[in-house]
Amino acid sequence: MRYRRQLLLGMLNRKNMIDGCTDMKRSRWKKNEQALFLIRLGELLENGYPLSHAIQFLQLQESRKKAAELTVALSRLREGNPLHTVLEMMNFHPQLISYVFYGENHGDLQRALKDGGSFWLKRTEDLEKINKLLVYPLFLLIFVGSIFYILQRVLLPKFQVLFQSMDVEQNLFLKIVLAISEFLPSVPFLLLVLAVIIFCLRQFWFMKLNPLKRRKLLHHIPVFGNFLKLYDTHFFSSQLSGLLSGGLSINESIRLFSENNSHPFYQKLCILIKKELTEGKTLEDIFKKFSFFEKHLGIIIANGQKYGTLDQELFHYSRFVLVKIEEKTSASIRIIQPVLFSVIGLLIVSIYLAVLLPMFSMLGGL
Repeated sequence: MRYRRQLLLGMLNRKNMIDGCTDMKRSRWKKNEQALFLIRLGELLENGYPLSHAIQFLQLQESRKKAAELTVALSRLREGNPLHTVLEMMNFHPQLISYVFYGENHGDLQRALKDGGSFWLKRTEDLEKINKLLVYPLFLLIFVGSIFYILQRVLLPKFQVLFQSMDVEQNLFLKIVLAISEFLPSVPFLLLVLAVIIFCLRQFWFMKLNPLKRRKLLHHIPVFGNFLKLYDTHFFSSQLSGLLSGGLSINESIRLFSENNSHPFYQKLCILIKKELTEGKTLEDIFKKFSFFEKHLGIIIANGQKYGTLDQELFHYSRFVLVKIEEKTSASIRIIQPVLFSVIGLLIVSIYLAVLLPMFSMLGGL
């Protein structure tokens, strides 16, 4: 079968892939450029272009450095390396490489290229939107914080001296402002210490955990964990659907997932699924006990197996989850900026009150 031949080629050329990685410099392709390249490549393949011809056509549109990189990629393809291996040598993102890997093995490469590229492009655009929304509020936050710091270092000490000389009692709000202003100078240091602690935990503890354990911990992070679970559900259901529609059985599809080294989480998960399938457990029961995916995935699998349309059920469910991800992303973007502006507004009001209230207190004490 085609997928077995490609898998064998991938295994035989693993050494070539490693050697190629040392020959080629770090990829200059930005994430959105990687996504666009896959989308355009998928469109050309859909229109009947052979793979090497399609890459040569796209090579003409790229800069000199990227064109040189594609020349090396073409030579690797001619040596017998599959496309996912060549993209790995070019340091494309592992998630995009996984789309290509499964696309090559279920025989619908053009769809996999377009789906993977479109999803990644949308994700990149959403991240860019969030970055743009954060730039102005963060600038205001830094500016207002600087004013607050100057207020604490210059103006508030003078008010304290005046209060003491006039024997006027400080009001509650001024005491709170003074307490906060004394804490502010230590914030950058605390953030730096926190960043170092997080980095050390990640390098020396988190990355040494089993991939399944790591995923469980990530799913417990508020907001981010929900997005990650949705994404895992979308990716797994869409790729499993493609493999099944390409003529593979459930056991063969799970085995293929377990042999993909670019995704340790799916690899370990599918090794576990494969083990439980050999023990006689049904796929529905296996997925019901997993917390890595949305709870409805087990029901979708049960219905698909019951009516013999598992590939279609998974495909439509993956599209539904994708829409849900986009809706949640849009909702998060609408919330982030107003929250930041509210915090900035509170800081500005606090500065005004910190200046005016001492004056009123002194006037009241006269």
